[in-house]
Amino acid sequence: MQPDTAAQAPGRDEPPRKLGAFAARAPWRRLPHPLRWLTVALIGGTFIVVGIALLVLPGPGIAFIVLGLAILATEFVWAETLLHRVKDGGKRGLELTKSIVGSRRKSAATTPDC
Repeated sequence: MQPDTAAQAPGRDEPPRKLGAFAARAPWRRLPHPLRWLTVALIGGTFIVVGIALLVLPGPGIAFIVLGLAILATEFVWAETLLHRVKDGGKRGLELTKSIVGSRRKSAATTPDC
């Protein structure tokens, strides 16, 4: 009698794994380190250069820069540190924007109409 293969298949009843777990076992991790390093540097650098160009051209420049940093962060510690700083700055900017918009809505609601 054969064991039930559906019960042993990973991922069927388990919660979805995080992206970091996928990246750790991804096929490109089997490449030799210099080749992987060069590939990540070229792809991530290309995204950052395109993102910088899109800051003055119509397009999502900031998104391309963040995506390039995320790609570079898979191999380089400096990029991971910079990515965390950018994400924290984005969160602080969002909170600041929410507080400014909230205070303007409150002041607009309390002023009488003429």
